[in-house]
Amino acid sequence: MKITDIYSSEEITNLAKGRFQEERALKHLEGWFLAREIAMRCDEIYKNEPDCIRIAKTQVEIMKNLPLTLGDYHVFAGTQDDAFARSYALINPSFKVSSFAGYCDPTAVFGDIDPIGNITKERINDVKEYYAKNEFAKVLTAAYQPVEKYTEEAVFFMEQVTGHVIPDVRHLLEKGVNYVKGEIAERQASTDDKKKKDYYEAMSISMDALLVLAGRYQAMASAKAEKSEGKTKERFEYMSEVLKKVPSEGASNLYEAIQSFLLIWQTMCLEQTPNPFAFSVGNADRIFEPYRAKENLDRDNTAALLKHMLVFFNVADRSWAISQNLIIGGRDAEGNDLTNPTSYALLDAYFDMNLPQPILSVKLHKNMPDKLYEEMGRFFFTPGVLTPSLFNDDALFEVLEMNGVDKQDLPDYSVAGCQEPLIMGKDNGNTTNSWLNLPKVLELVLQGGKSEITGKQIGKTRDELGYNSNLELLKNIREVFYKELDYYVDEMVSAANNASRAIGLYQVPFLSAMMGGIDTGIDMRDTEKQGTKYNGSGCLIHGLSVMADSFRAIDTLIKERPEDADRMLDALRDNFENDEEMHQYLLECDKFGNNIEEVDREAKEIAEKVSAMISSKKNYLGNPFRPDYATPSTHLMYGYWVGATPDGRNAREMLNYGVDPLYGEASGGLGMRMLSNRYLPFNTMNGGYASHFGINPVYFKGKTMEEKGMEFKTKIFMPLFFNSYDEEKVSPFYLYVNVTTPDMLRKVLTHPEKYAPSGVYIVRIHGTFVNFLDLSPEIQEDIIKRLDPNSTSLNV
Repeated sequence: MKITDIYSSEEITNLAKGRFQEERALKHLEGWFLAREIAMRCDEIYKNEPDCIRIAKTQVEIMKNLPLTLGDYHVFAGTQDDAFARSYALINPSFKVSSFAGYCDPTAVFGDIDPIGNITKERINDVKEYYAKNEFAKVLTAAYQPVEKYTEEAVFFMEQVTGHVIPDVRHLLEKGVNYVKGEIAERQASTDDKKKKDYYEAMSISMDALLVLAGRYQAMASAKAEKSEGKTKERFEYMSEVLKKVPSEGASNLYEAIQSFLLIWQTMCLEQTPNPFAFSVGNADRIFEPYRAKENLDRDNTAALLKHMLVFFNVADRSWAISQNLIIGGRDAEGNDLTNPTSYALLDAYFDMNLPQPILSVKLHKNMPDKLYEEMGRFFFTPGVLTPSLFNDDALFEVLEMNGVDKQDLPDYSVAGCQEPLIMGKDNGNTTNSWLNLPKVLELVLQGGKSEITGKQIGKTRDELGYNSNLELLKNIREVFYKELDYYVDEMVSAANNASRAIGLYQVPFLSAMMGGIDTGIDMRDTEKQGTKYNGSGCLIHGLSVMADSFRAIDTLIKERPEDADRMLDALRDNFENDEEMHQYLLECDKFGNNIEEVDREAKEIAEKVSAMISSKKNYLGNPFRPDYATPSTHLMYGYWVGATPDGRNAREMLNYGVDPLYGEASGGLGMRMLSNRYLPFNTMNGGYASHFGINPVYFKGKTMEEKGMEFKTKIFMPLFFNSYDEEKVSPFYLYVNVTTPDMLRKVLTHPEKYAPSGVYIVRIHGTFVNFLDLSPEIQEDIIKRLDPNSTSLNV
């Protein structure tokens, strides 16, 4: 018997939709707290064990004791709920930019749980106090304290990175836990290294945690079957029988593969609770296609089963497990297309469910079939429906290979979180390890080290910089800026490496088994020996076009009005309140995004120099930091701490998003934006970058969604990604879009009962999509502003 013998595809889909509504009704999350409480007790019980074995045995105890549920709509067992707290600021309706304080407090998550039932305030405080004093908290606090004067005004941030990798689940799915435990035992027997022997033991124990979880769910499914009748009884009987097989043995059909996958994922997330953000699936179509093909399952039934997998990624009332990415499509190393039937079934599943998570991404390339473009049309042109992120394989393969990725690994690049390219199962990129604010550094240089926001002395005075006048400083602005930037970057790198050493105390033997740990015998977070094939640390770089526009404005002022050097700096200090003429003068200077060669070349040179500086810095293992020009709504938070800038931008206003022009500064239409874009050195952005087009749907005239999908190919994707205007340059490799207008989104906010009767209206916030109605007013307004219709006009 198979699940498709019990239910039709429509019935399986209805169960998935019921399961999602059940999940959205969940208003509280306590599992992560209970897991941390169990871990606290295990710290004492296993205190004489090596850390890795203590952690693995703790995971088994969590699996034995954590409360589990199996509801009436479940077709598969498993949940992510217990790994996450209600804490992701950007999708919190009460979020305010002014309250963002970085990631400095290791116990901040305990503010996300309220007393409920027998989880009392005293019990919460006891656990919080314990974790406030453990070794991780001490090391992390020591990382932040020396640079507090920089982080408190967002010169830079750093964080201890959880999640943000793409595990390779394929071997575990195919062979099962018992086989993998046998491999681990063989490796353990073959080494004389005591530390590795212990670590192999830990990996094996962590696999036992997965088996405990499966066994508990199997018993629950059996109990549900006994109390049920008809198809419901058959469903739970089937679930029970499958759980006797997987994940202990390899999967042999799609249902078994999905069930095994979900329990693997649950175990992996619980290992890093709370909040292992941005764990990503990789090419799900390639992972699941072999199991679909074994039974030749049709598209409708494949999509119906995959809908349950998508629901699994949504946690509680606001889908709190944000930035988990799933990708389809792409090519192999020789350029052959790898799209398959599961690719299209996944598109069907996404379109019908239209859930806030997980993120959908699509790999494009020159040989991609038109059918995939046609099928994407419905996503772009159905209001309130998610839109995929787009990645250009042809360019990204080149970028990754230039930065040390072996050719045979290129097809396995995937996306962690929003847009960070990593090799599935082989790459610990620590993608959000550091965050750099270029315009804040410029502000400190221009104002003699004083913050325009608070007046605090943060950096060097003008005399300490070696200049006698403001005019002399402005004439040498690039030299002094890059010199000071290098100083701040060194401080950031040191702090980021220390934050990595803190999170390295929490070893992850289960995850490491899918990240090369079986080969190396080393934890993927080890800060002394490299446990993954590839390793790096990410630096998200903010304010590229604000910097280009500012340098251009300074040059223009020196050329035309050198006597106004002091006046300009005075105007910046008081946010132009007493000098509107200077404000207008600076606003009228050339801006990036309008196909003006001088300023576009400026952006190119800034990106090249900053990327070179970042990639010259070494992380805790001596590997390069990776330049990443992404700003996942942090363009708002970092802009809040930057005073007025020479481009005419007001104090506390947003910075530009990713590599895009600052909102309102590109007025020549999409063609001009693309021409400016061609100057950017995408080959230097191996950590990734962000770019967004807000597209007005009126520019597309096709009669069908398929025709409009092909129009999107010819009007957007081909000129952006596959235009051979300069064979020596690497083409852009990333884009996300919102196909809507500011007026439409304001209507959704004003009349949600009319335009979003289901309560869900999906838009892109940055690299992830969210329910627009779930967001705070500040984030809603940011999305509306950044649609920036003048910059993407197609009929200019």
